[in-house]
Amino acid sequence: MTLCYDLHCHSNYSDGGLTPADLVARAHHYGVTHLAITDHDTIDALPVARAAITQQQLPLTLVNGVELTCRWQQHEIHLVGVNFDAEDDKLRQLLAQQQQVRRDRYAGMVAKLAKAGIAIEPPLAEQLTMPTRKHLAEALLEGGWVSSFEAAFRRYLGKGQQAYVAAEWVDLATAIATIKAAGGSTVLAHPHAYQLSNKWLRRLLQDAKADNLDALEVAIGAQSPGHREALATFASEIGLLASAGSDFHNPGRWRELGKNLCLPAHCVPIWNTWQ
Repeated sequence: MTLCYDLHCHSNYSDGGLTPADLVARAHHYGVTHLAITDHDTIDALPVARAAITQQQLPLTLVNGVELTCRWQQHEIHLVGVNFDAEDDKLRQLLAQQQQVRRDRYAGMVAKLAKAGIAIEPPLAEQLTMPTRKHLAEALLEGGWVSSFEAAFRRYLGKGQQAYVAAEWVDLATAIATIKAAGGSTVLAHPHAYQLSNKWLRRLLQDAKADNLDALEVAIGAQSPGHREALATFASEIGLLASAGSDFHNPGRWRELGKNLCLPAHCVPIWNTWQ
């Protein structure tokens, strides 16, 4: 059987569109054999997904995962943690801290929108497993305040815009150390999403490597061959393992579970280091 690892995707426990049960069923349908559900700052979907795999009798290995929002040099950086002990006390403490930051930020953005006279009725933070800007963007779109989901970020929710609220996320070094202490592996997610120059991306990777980062997300579903090769080169030069993840959120054309996730031959896959 051909193995297919997808170590980055989201359920509706954060900003994905599918339930954990639907997510694992879809992953199996598309040939994924090893799946990490990496919701933003929460691992609550994992036991639900594991139960669904058992109930549906799927030949799918679920890898514990999470995507932590971090800060580095005043940039917001995302760290994927995989294959960790989900019961680790310090990890759970960090997740609780991150979740409170998210709730406070969400409430602050709702207040800014209201102050600007934008009368929307988004879900309350307490009604959501993990409040994100996606939920506010959807409310802006449904209320007719913007013409598209992307416009909600350009006009209101993006950095520097009218309703944006900065958050005091965990620093990258602490996030790496916490995942590692829980027995997990750490991956810098979607490196090209941060719009850093090559010089700054190299500096980020070197700093993170010094803090014991394990891997770089090299294979991403919606990605040009040139970007993949460039990331593979970065990983090799800096001494990082390689990971693969679709960053799937919703069914669509561009980011499908398990699609186009082959690593270049000279990469060392992160899963090769697991027992």
